Amino acid sequence: MIKEKILIIDDEPDIGWLFSKILGEEGYQVSTALSGQEGISIIKKEQPDLVFLDIRLPGIDGIETLKEIRKFNTELLVIILTAYETVKTAVEAMKLGAYDYLSKPVDNERIKIIIKNALKTRNLTREVIHLRQRIMEKYDFNAIIGDSPQMQKLLDMIKTVAAHEITVLLQGRSGTGKELVARAIHYGSKRAEKPFVVIDCSILPETLVESEIFGYEKGAFTGAYERKKGKFELANQGTVFLDEIGNLTTSVQIKLLRVLQEREIERLGGKRPIKVDVRLIAAANTNLERAIKHGRFREDLFYRLNVFPIQLPPLRDREGDVLLLAGYFLKHFNQEFKKKKTKISPEAMELLAGYHWPGNVRELRNVIESAVLLSDGVIFPQHLSAKIQSVRGESVKMEGSLKEVTRQARQRAEKKLILKVLKDVNWNRSKASKILKVDYKTLYNKMKEYNIKRV
Repeated sequence: MIKEKILIIDDEPDIGWLFSKILGEEGYQVSTALSGQEGISIIKKEQPDLVFLDIRLPGIDGIETLKEIRKFNTELLVIILTAYETVKTAVEAMKLGAYDYLSKPVDNERIKIIIKNALKTRNLTREVIHLRQRIMEKYDFNAIIGDSPQMQKLLDMIKTVAAHEITVLLQGRSGTGKELVARAIHYGSKRAEKPFVVIDCSILPETLVESEIFGYEKGAFTGAYERKKGKFELANQGTVFLDEIGNLTTSVQIKLLRVLQEREIERLGGKRPIKVDVRLIAAANTNLERAIKHGRFREDLFYRLNVFPIQLPPLRDREGDVLLLAGYFLKHFNQEFKKKKTKISPEAMELLAGYHWPGNVRELRNVIESAVLLSDGVIFPQHLSAKIQSVRGESVKMEGSLKEVTRQARQRAEKKLILKVLKDVNWNRSKASKILKVDYKTLYNKMKEYNIKRV
């Protein structure tokens, strides 16, 4: 296995030889340069993983060489070499992005250790960047699946609000995708590379809500053995997503209002306010305006949150999106379970499309996940839940009851018409039968059937 490339930039050939010997034995690929200009040329050509850079060089010195490197490569690991260990030189190099510095004469073991640590840090940084990119791709605007007019309107609203630093209130039933929308707003904003912190108000015990949200100082209460930062502090410069905000107690609502007004929090047991810079996205699956009328939610907090309201439609109102989402989840779970390309039979599709989805998108996701596991290449009706399979029986019942509904509607209309005509002709049955274009006996029978009597 070929190890990483390392470049030594030093005007002393003996230093280059020493590093080549030590690092060559460790399996690294080593190049050397005797000046800053030569080193920059090698970096552009060979793209090494790490550079040892001497401070004192002919032509441009080490600091100037580092400045030039940073113009075209901001992530390259650079370790400064100096025979003049001064705080000023080290600080200046670190400010320019040097990873560390070594004093001459160098210690062989120290060289090996600093290289391993530097490359480990580089690999972790790359992994974090890769994971962040994957997360951003997962939760960008393309993660909002739906071709229905409701979803296209929703997507337009999300794109609009993501670019602006305003508070958003998401309302919709459970399972409609409020957290997914919140993440799309965050990762579509200028705060995308900062934390996205979720606070689920529905699962936090009342006794822990304040300490979790705002943090606490050591000794604030029994068991507070050390200081702990709250969610708002952890989300500084990023976004806080307060899910099921309607569950917050009145005392926490008051503190949250202060956060929105003053942009500061105070830890439990704390004596000074702490400034925080967060964007707030709140969500509720209950009607907050109704909660205000019943005294369960503060009106002033509601208007602070309701700056940009977004209503998420239930899945049953998103015409055509059920099968689109089913296909999306099918592809996802085929990959996750390493299945061959499982398909959905036409019969199963018909049931999925006809079901009312009380659990919304979350329920559909669970149904497809289970069906992919149970099926062997094709999802048939028997692979779906009993509730969904009952759609077929209900449709048959509805078809049978349609005649009954039609019959009852016709009877109500007939009775109303006969009664009106009889009143218009002062209950003269002969005149009424002529206007209604039926014989006298038929009119008599209808009056008897509908219990129509002169009052």
